[in-house]
Amino acid sequence: MGKREINRDEKRQLIVTTARHLMQVRDVSDFSMRTLAEVAGVSSATPYALFGSKQAVIAAVMDIDFADFMAALTAEPNQGFDVFFSLVDITAELFEKNPSYYRTGAQAIQATSDQTLSSHFSLPRHGLLKDLVSEAIERGEICHQINPDSLALNLGHQFYGWIQAWAKDTVNLPDMVARSKYGLGLGLAAVATPASRAQLLEQVLAIQATLPEAGALKSRLTPNRKQEAVS
Repeated sequence: MGKREINRDEKRQLIVTTARHLMQVRDVSDFSMRTLAEVAGVSSATPYALFGSKQAVIAAVMDIDFADFMAALTAEPNQGFDVFFSLVDITAELFEKNPSYYRTGAQAIQATSDQTLSSHFSLPRHGLLKDLVSEAIERGEICHQINPDSLALNLGHQFYGWIQAWAKDTVNLPDMVARSKYGLGLGLAAVATPASRAQLLEQVLAIQATLPEAGALKSRLTPNRKQEAVS
């Protein structure tokens, strides 16, 4: 690679890093390509020359985020349905490290009218869920009649719905984790094969016990009804 190419790649990386920083401290709509160039210390024409549009810069930021997510997901092997719960854990770890950035990003994706940008975010993530569902079908954990595309869409909407609730500060991060896992677990249990359903339901019930309303229900039970619930 020649010096010109190295310089070009370095500038691209600088612009993406700067855009990511700006997304941490302000709304996506609150910075222009001119502001991006000024903060990055490059000419106002450089971001356009290298990316063409602000949407393309944001898409490059999304690509880096997704690559980081995939690296974390594949760092340790998961067994069975655990990989679906790992999606939630890794997401929460990233959110905890940089909450303002991920809140801004989630809200921007929800609010955008740019279908190209929205698809750039959603398609790789949907593809990941679809692959995980397909692999679970091949392992005999999900009924083979299930359409991987349809199930992945439903699981994704459930999961990203709780992410949006967290982004809007409707739920805190631990609640987002518990409710996302609970929803994913219920969705998977509905289509799990008999051989894999029992263990999955144990995990779902363990998650259910951590939900705030589970504690409230337990406190309302009379001693006799508590005994009935146990038996």
